Amino acid sequence: MKYFLAAVYCKSFSEAAKQCYVSQPSFSLQIQQLEKELGVKLINRGNCNFSLTPAGENFLKPCERIVGDVQNLLQNMQHFAEKSQIPHYIIGCKTGYNVCRLLNVINNMNKHTEMYHLEIVYGDHEQLMLMLKNKEIDMVISEDRKTNDKHLQSKIIEIADLCACVPTTMFPKDKTTLEISDLAHHTCVIISDRAHASQETNYYRDLLNFYGDIFVVRDVPTALTKVIDNQKISFMPVASNSDALFYFQNFTRFLPLIAEKEYLEITYKIFWSKNESNPKIASIANHIVSLMQDH
Repeated sequence: MKYFLAAVYCKSFSEAAKQCYVSQPSFSLQIQQLEKELGVKLINRGNCNFSLTPAGENFLKPCERIVGDVQNLLQNMQHFAEKSQIPHYIIGCKTGYNVCRLLNVINNMNKHTEMYHLEIVYGDHEQLMLMLKNKEIDMVISEDRKTNDKHLQSKIIEIADLCACVPTTMFPKDKTTLEISDLAHHTCVIISDRAHASQETNYYRDLLNFYGDIFVVRDVPTALTKVIDNQKISFMPVASNSDALFYFQNFTRFLPLIAEKEYLEITYKIFWSKNESNPKIASIANHIVSLMQDH
C-alpha cells in the first residue's frame, strides 16, 4: 500500500522505486501482487502515461488513511518503548583499579534491580573527569587528587597502600618495603594516554616526590613489560587494590612504599556532578560505595 501511494504521488514507477529504496522490477512486482490480492487493476501504466483506474481512485483515500494510521501507531509504540526502557548509567573507572571486585558489585546490582542498568568504561583520571564534565558518563571512580572543583560531589570508596611494582630480582628477598629514595635512580613507568600524559606525570611526581625519569605507556601489560625489561631498571607505582598484583605476581614483586616512615596511600572516591538533576545518581553512587566496602 505504501508503494501504491508512492507511485500515485510520483506518477512514475522509477521515481517511486527510488523513494522506496528498491529496484524498479521489485517495485513493479509489489504493485502487481497488490492488484492480484485485491482482484482489481489499480493503475493504468504505459510508456508515456500514468493514471489510476476507477478501482484505483476508489482505493486511494482509504489507502492513505490506513497507511497514515499504521505510521502513527508505529511512532506511538516507539515513543512508548523509549519511555518504558530502563535508564542506563555509565561509570567511568580509572584503569588499573580493582576491576574484579568492581565488576562483581556492578553485576550484582544489575542482577537484582530492574530500575536501571549500569555500564563501566575505563580510562585515565583526566580523561574520565572531562567525560563527566561533558555529561558523557554519570560517575567516575578514581583517585582523590585534591582538586578544588566545587561542581563535584564525592564519597570515599577505599584507601589503598601505594606499592612499587619491581622485577623479582631487583631487591633482596627479605626486603618488604621500599623508601622513595631506593628508587631515585630508577625509571618510573606510568599509564596514560598522550593527551593527558603531562598531567599524569605531574601527579605522580607530586605523589611520590619523585624527580627521576618517567616513562609513559598506554596500558598495564605494556607497563609491566617495561618493568621486567632488563635494559632499563624501572618500577611502576601500583595501588595495593589493583588486579595487577594477582595477574603478574610470577614476574614482579609489589613492595609498599614508605616516605618519612609513613606508608604512602591512595584514596579512591566515586565522583558525580553536584549539578546533576537526577537524584538517582547519588543514590547509586552511595550504593556502590556500600557494596564495595562490604565486598
